[in-house]
Amino acid sequence: MCTYQLIWKGVQQTTQKYYEPLNIGRIILSDKKQKIYGIIIQSKIEQGVLRKIAELAEKLGVIVRYIQISMPKAYEPTVTAITFIDFSNSETTPEKALELVKNQKFIKKAQIIKPNRDGIIYDSYFFPLIAEDERAVIFRKSVYEALFNGVRRKFGSAGEAMLYYEGFAIGFEIYDKYVKTANSENLEDIVEVAKAVNMTLGWGIIGKIKIDAEKGMARVRIHQNFECELSENNGKPYSQFYRGAIAGLFTRFFKKDVKVQEIKCIAKGDPYCEFTIKSL
Repeated sequence: MCTYQLIWKGVQQTTQKYYEPLNIGRIILSDKKQKIYGIIIQSKIEQGVLRKIAELAEKLGVIVRYIQISMPKAYEPTVTAITFIDFSNSETTPEKALELVKNQKFIKKAQIIKPNRDGIIYDSYFFPLIAEDERAVIFRKSVYEALFNGVRRKFGSAGEAMLYYEGFAIGFEIYDKYVKTANSENLEDIVEVAKAVNMTLGWGIIGKIKIDAEKGMARVRIHQNFECELSENNGKPYSQFYRGAIAGLFTRFFKKDVKVQEIKCIAKGDPYCEFTIKSL
């Protein structure tokens, strides 16, 4: 459980939420007894579509193992999705099921994805990945762990400085993106965008935030900071990249250079990472 607390103009807002991990791999490994296929669907956006798809799956005797919809614009009339369907206990072939899907009035386009001979089926249709109208690349932990910890091991304190300034450059530039997305330079709006982006992209969960714009001071709490999870119980704060990103963002917001310190860190046994920001 994480507690979000935003203190703005003396008003404290607190909500509690429970979280579960989201697997976005879009890859399924099946054994020889299973018969799983993928179907790409382009559908009209109208009331009752999901119900009709569920009814069709029941009619065919198949199990929908996974479905993911590509995020449409609010005004777009159609939506595209990938679904992995289990035909193991169905008398209908994937090819016949595809024809039935195509014959539905709300379906604009449909095509099938077949598993390879090793029982691996993956999304071979959608590419590249997009987040907020920009291409996105996903690094699994084994990759970014090798990247971040490799820099630290190879270059020591110079590597940590490198990570900090890379993070700073990102935070400095991403401020404009947050303002554009929020369509506002209002602090509350920017905070909400930052919370949304950090959580949906897997960087961390922004929790308690306290900002005093007049004094140029702030305190930010991050739960499950992806960088600091790479080191456990090392007795000292571990964040360089994330700390730099916070510094770059607040440099833009306060319009002054800032000093960012990590006063609590999961790498030294604290339940969360907490950063203090002070303008210079």
